[in-house]
Amino acid sequence: MRASGMASEAVSAVEATTNDVRRDAVREFKRQLIRDAAKRIFAENGIGEASMREIAKGAGYTTGAIYTYFATREELYADVLRDSLQALYEEVETAIAAVSSNRAVAALRGLWTFYNSRDADFSLGFHLYGGARPVGLTPELNGELNALLDKVMTRIGEVMIDDGLAMEANAHHLAVSHATSVFGLLLMRKTGRLSSLDEDADRLLATYFTTLTSRTADNADTANESREYPA
Repeated sequence: MRASGMASEAVSAVEATTNDVRRDAVREFKRQLIRDAAKRIFAENGIGEASMREIAKGAGYTTGAIYTYFATREELYADVLRDSLQALYEEVETAIAAVSSNRAVAALRGLWTFYNSRDADFSLGFHLYGGARPVGLTPELNGELNALLDKVMTRIGEVMIDDGLAMEANAHHLAVSHATSVFGLLLMRKTGRLSSLDEDADRLLATYFTTLTSRTADNADTANESREYPA
């Protein structure tokens, strides 16, 4: 009887675990539907104009149901942007891992590829990087999201050092500088300005990378010489 009771308890425990896993999976699936709808609406309207009612409709839920998963619109925005920035980091890491040389260029190209193929992520990102800052995000959320972006910049700086294109003291500065140039080219392409100038984005990007590697290498050499032979 005791053995039978223990077996029954074990079966009940397994069933409870299975139910918990299933419930968590369903909850995460629903959260993702809400995030996907929110991403579209935030990208189109910005956080200031987007409403939870509109997001709920886009996700196929009632407004009240959304608040079961996200307490505020700002919390939802931060969750969507958090996913986007984490995906950006993974894209850059994948680009770096795919090559054995010129890894800094690969990292910046990964940055380009990510945002060039994801208009919604690009629009979302610029609410954080500058321009129309999101309304209502707490300092803690702003800090967390900025740290995720800075993680990408730091990684680009690391491979610039590995490639001999920067020193530790200026790697972060150069990484942000070059990433800013990539963002600018993306903005020119997405707004149609390049077409009006009869220029091709891929050709301009290739030209920039060629110039970047030669110019930055020269700067790194000069900096190394200054450090080794102080005046």
